[in-house]
Amino acid sequence: MVHALQRAGQRLRPGGALISIRPHPTWRPLVSILTGKRRSPVARLINPDFDRYLRATEAALQRVVDEGWFGNARRRSREYRICLDNLSQLRSYLELINPPRPRFPPGTRAHLEALWKSAPPGARIEVTESMMVNALTKAR
Repeated sequence: MVHALQRAGQRLRPGGALISIRPHPTWRPLVSILTGKRRSPVARLINPDFDRYLRATEAALQRVVDEGWFGNARRRSREYRICLDNLSQLRSYLELINPPRPRFPPGTRAHLEALWKSAPPGARIEVTESMMVNALTKAR
C-alpha cells in the first residue's frame, strides 16, 4: 500500500489532496433494535481478521506522511446509520460487505433473534457503522 500511496503522490499536483476513507480502527459496527424513539443496542460486530488490514493501512498512511510524501491535513471520524425492516435485510446487508465480513460474537445472533420476535410492530433494526476519513495533502 505504501507504494500505491507514493505513486499517487507522484501524480498529484502540489497542494492536491488524497482522501482515505476506511472503517474506524476501534469503533465496531453496532446492531440495535429501534422501537419508536428508543434504541436498544444488541451487539457489536467483530472482525478479528480485518483488524490486521486496518493496522497495516494506518501504518502505511503514517509512513507516507513521515517520509514527506504528504502532509496530514485533516482526520475525522463519522458515524452513519442504516435502518432495516427485518432480519433477512440484515443478513443481506452484511453479505454485501467484502470479505472478511464482520460477525456476531457468540450467542448474540440468537439474542437478537429473540429480541426481534418480541419487538412491537413497526420496530426496525439499525446498524451503526463508523468511518475514518483522512485528507492528506501533497507538499507544495
